[in-house]
Amino acid sequence: MDCFDPAVGEVLNLGAKKYFLNQRKYLKNFAEWDEPVRDWLASREGVVLTAEHLHAIGFLRDYFSIHKAHPVIRKIAEELGKQLGQEKGTIKYFHALFPGGIHQAFLIAGLPMQDSCC
Repeated sequence: MDCFDPAVGEVLNLGAKKYFLNQRKYLKNFAEWDEPVRDWLASREGVVLTAEHLHAIGFLRDYFSIHKAHPVIRKIAEELGKQLGQEKGTIKYFHALFPGGIHQAFLIAGLPMQDSCC
């Protein structure tokens, strides 16, 4: 795996707004995230957003805003179970929503990369 500099990025233009991304397409600034970039990132990842995706994304953003840390997958599954029903409160269900795993969910939710080096 090649190391990369998360500060080196590209500019994504969506409408009149510019978004700054690193080489792995993560937003460089958590506060820049909005629906257009969310939809662009999800499309790029091959994820068709549903109400369940939006709930999970909202939880990820709220958790990160409060704790300044990424939630662990069990915490996310627990929240999905509380809000969407026990049958949807599993890690298996979370992976059905985000087949690329937790980092794919973090990316679409606009959270910063968890690790920046190899």
